[in-house]
Amino acid sequence: MAKSPNTTPSDDDNNNWSLRASYEYKYPGWVQSNPFVSAIFDAVEQEEQKKRKEQEIELANELAWLDYVESEFIQDMLTYPDAEAIINKITNKEDPSV
Repeated sequence: MAKSPNTTPSDDDNNNWSLRASYEYKYPGWVQSNPFVSAIFDAVEQEEQKKRKEQEIELANELAWLDYVESEFIQDMLTYPDAEAIINKITNKEDPSV
């Protein structure tokens, strides 16, 4: 009995398999008329909205923290001791704080 030509994978496949699927419903209104399917779509949409809201809150918190750090620690600094020490070392000046 002869083998089917499709039973042996080709060399260029390298045994890398992938699966893609998509579905497009062709009947407008079937989601609204089917309460089970409608509930699934609603649950997925609510979960996505919840995730978006959480991401927005997390982003707002991170931006608020950066603003706080900048206003409390960076903008209010009159001198930058580490930078001054590096500059003094490069220019071979003595440390003024000693």
